Amino acid sequence: MSKSVVYVGGLSEDASDDHLRALLEEYGVVAHAAVIRYKHSGKSAGYGFVQLSSREEALRAVAALDGARIGGNCLRLYVTGALER
Repeated sequence: MSKSVVYVGGLSEDASDDHLRALLEEYGVVAHAAVIRYKHSGKSAGYGFVQLSSREEALRAVAALDGARIGGNCLRLYVTGALER
């Protein structure tokens, strides 16, 4: 079984890993979610990655959330690849 990784851009600077996980859990089983942070400030860099349990789940999340507005920000999502288990 392969897991797929989704890029999520357009996050607010106060976004957390838990927030990102909750955003995509509706679309599948989230194995890992991480918001990328600036080294010196610790604030969100505005993007992160979520590992879902299948490509189908990843595509469903992208179809539902790409272009959605959350907290005034426009989200951008795309599937970056698959990881073999």
